[in-house]
Amino acid sequence: MYNYLREYKEKYNYDIVFFVSDQTYNYYYDGGLNKVISPDDNFDSWYFNFLDLNQEYDIQIDHDEVNDFSVSLFVNCLVTDERGKTLGVVGVGNKIDDFQSKLENYESEYDLTVCIANVGNAHNSFTGSTTYYKTVEDAAKALGLSTDTITMDVDEDGYAWNDGNVCTKVMHNKALNWNIFVQTDITPNINILLAQMNRRIILLALIIISYLFVSFTLFSKLTRVTYEAQNTDDLTRIANNRLFKEKFDKENKRKYGKMTASLFMLDVDNFKTFNDTKGHLYGNAVLHMVAETLKNQVGTNGFVGRWGGDEFIGVIYEAPDKAKVILDAAQIILTDKNPAMPISFSCGVSQIDNTLSLEKNMELADQALYKSKEDGKARCTVYNSN
Repeated sequence: MYNYLREYKEKYNYDIVFFVSDQTYNYYYDGGLNKVISPDDNFDSWYFNFLDLNQEYDIQIDHDEVNDFSVSLFVNCLVTDERGKTLGVVGVGNKIDDFQSKLENYESEYDLTVCIANVGNAHNSFTGSTTYYKTVEDAAKALGLSTDTITMDVDEDGYAWNDGNVCTKVMHNKALNWNIFVQTDITPNINILLAQMNRRIILLALIIISYLFVSFTLFSKLTRVTYEAQNTDDLTRIANNRLFKEKFDKENKRKYGKMTASLFMLDVDNFKTFNDTKGHLYGNAVLHMVAETLKNQVGTNGFVGRWGGDEFIGVIYEAPDKAKVILDAAQIILTDKNPAMPISFSCGVSQIDNTLSLEKNMELADQALYKSKEDGKARCTVYNSN
């Protein structure tokens, strides 16, 4: 995961890319584990406040504790599993210096006062103001307006008014949850200046929104990586039965109706003997060896999983007779591993019927598996309806 976060940081030139796990509260970033967040730590309030918003994302100005507590612009995105359960929050951050520098140039060039107030994103431990991004109270003081005016509801077209020679316009950016104020005392030219400012602020908003799209991509991939890691068998490092079933169902809809494919089931012959004779550690090594051999023999021509105990299951994108050749080759490799105590398996193969569920296809392969056992084990049998 660290490599994944680091790759996105370097590819898109972020100052930080991070992921906070909702299960452990671990705060990971591209350089490693930063800390364990706590609801009792005011600096971590952004995380819990964001979850309380029940939104897919929000944008915040906050201190970046990884990079010397510099004031940074963060985009936070919610990470959930396929059932909607919260897995954590993934986000990116960039120092706000470049954003403020652009606004400073606009202020200087057009003799304007610009203020930005957060009116909808989660609150955090950063309670101060920057040059342009201000608290509601500081924005009201800088512009000579009431706090109710700063938080007023306006659409993206904005609302403008004059107070003597001072003209003020406020615009709301829905994607950023910001009220953006522009104020000037050059009343005759205010519309021209605001039009130019609007275009530039929209450009800045588009840049920030592009960060959102990248973050959503990161969120999607990170969710998948997390899900597969949670459903990989710890001992054999192949899919467990849950992940295998998901892959099978997905391929069943996409592939099996258009191509010939085979399902195989096998279990290790006399596996209890390995545990009783050599111990459970040796038995675990046998399971790992079987999984590794099957994975190498099947390669990209299918996928394999551990169904449970000493039982393995897999799909090969070939007709059953050709799949049997691949499995027989795996049998020979395993038998040669330890001549003193050969490893073998009994296996059944059946052609996948894409109109049937995984369980129904397994019943056919299982019948062939038991035929292999009846015939003396250490062999692979192709299912025959007769």
